[in-house]
Amino acid sequence: MTVYVLHIDPPLKHARHYIGFTPDPTADRRVSEHLNGLFKGTPLIKAALDAGHSVCLAHQFPSANREFERWLKDRKDVRSWCPCCAVNTRPIPSPDSISDAYRRKKAREQAEYHGRAA
Repeated sequence: MTVYVLHIDPPLKHARHYIGFTPDPTADRRVSEHLNGLFKGTPLIKAALDAGHSVCLAHQFPSANREFERWLKDRKDVRSWCPCCAVNTRPIPSPDSISDAYRRKKAREQAEYHGRAA
């Protein structure tokens, strides 16, 4: 399983990055699907490519899971550590850096959601 980050240059409206997940050991196949416009690509990347923007693999996290993908998306700070953005105000996160507080918060949100659905 791998979590990956695609960098869009120049940004497409507000979108500068795409964070994705693949069950593969590397992101190569999945990134190829995005860049070649295959049916499993995301509409954001397709729109960026159609508009003439460049898209590249900025970073991949081998052995990361969907929880890490969600954690990265919730942080909304990719630009601060993306190697392609050259801002580098933060170190690149690792799958081990998900805090217990984050996990408890997500478990609580899920319990509340399922409580309302019943």
